[in-house]
Amino acid sequence: MHTPETSRLFTPWRNPANGVESLILTGHLAPVQQSFYYTNPSFTADGRFLWLRCGFPPEGGKHAAQVLGVVDFERDEMRVYHETQFPTGAPVVDPATGEVYWGSELDVWKRGPQAEDKPVLVNRFPRELAKGRPERIATHLTFSADRKSLNLDARFVNTGSGQQFFIGDLPLDGSPFRLWQRIDGMFHDHALFSPTDPDVQMFAYEYWQDHTHEPFNGSTPYHRLWLIRRGGKAEPILRQSVSHSGHEWWDAAGKSLWYVHYGVGAKKVDLRTREEQNLWPGHLAHAHCDRTGTYLVADMMGDPGVCDCHVGFRNLETGREVEIVNRPPLPAGVTQCLHLHPHPQFCLGDKYICHTTTVRGRVDVALVPVADLIARTR
Repeated sequence: MHTPETSRLFTPWRNPANGVESLILTGHLAPVQQSFYYTNPSFTADGRFLWLRCGFPPEGGKHAAQVLGVVDFERDEMRVYHETQFPTGAPVVDPATGEVYWGSELDVWKRGPQAEDKPVLVNRFPRELAKGRPERIATHLTFSADRKSLNLDARFVNTGSGQQFFIGDLPLDGSPFRLWQRIDGMFHDHALFSPTDPDVQMFAYEYWQDHTHEPFNGSTPYHRLWLIRRGGKAEPILRQSVSHSGHEWWDAAGKSLWYVHYGVGAKKVDLRTREEQNLWPGHLAHAHCDRTGTYLVADMMGDPGVCDCHVGFRNLETGREVEIVNRPPLPAGVTQCLHLHPHPQFCLGDKYICHTTTVRGRVDVALVPVADLIARTR
């Protein structure tokens, strides 16, 4: 079986400033080829399949809806499945089977990675609860720790009557949706199942006042991070509210949560004591850690609405950092996606960092061998 290093679909690229090597997906079946959101790994456990998001906007245009594509390292080929269109929300891959799950309107679907596989309806959010326009049923799907359910943080917008938010889970066996809590009139999203406890989820409260995305003063402290246990009510995670923050994720042991406090750094929160550590001070946008919590990767953007592809790596044992890539934004008029951020993540047992890159003047997927980054930061 091929690897990213031996595949004809990937081409090495070196950062001219320091020689750090990335492997760029230069096999092209779509004008825009993008990595998954950083909380959702897209490799299968055996390394054979790498799923990606594909966009087909007109030349020079942007797109919101995407379809799913896959790299098959055994056959060393790419395939795009146009029947997997999803407007919002991040798909999730079952690392054992290679199947990918995605949301569409009120439905959750899945399909296998092989060309002959067919889409299968997994389950459906109950129509009797959907009293408005469905913005999404999940920001990014994740599996429960017992692999029996997917998390849902469904949000519906009702003209003239605000919005509804439902946090719960959708069983994979087709059983009815299980509602954990309904919260109306507030902008919530980014729910994630605990990696170790099937009865716990975290989610975020956005600082938007309403669906118009009209923010209040970004310096006003508020509770972004919330935790909910099945059968209970959501409660804030942090001891006290903070100024603008976001982009949170679970550590692999399920004992801590990480988040980016904008302008301050990447912080780790002990869920037992609620104590915080700022482990990467600085202006970060998105960040992620390996399974041991020893290494971090992050992207940094000057303009929050523009991706400049500045991605860095930090070794917490030594405190040393190395730049992976620093590239100016894509020029105006280049075909791209609406949400163009690197979103770096550790993947395939922490062997690679996967992120979206523009180093070749278009939107592509990049894989960076982690061993080289560790060696450079010892």
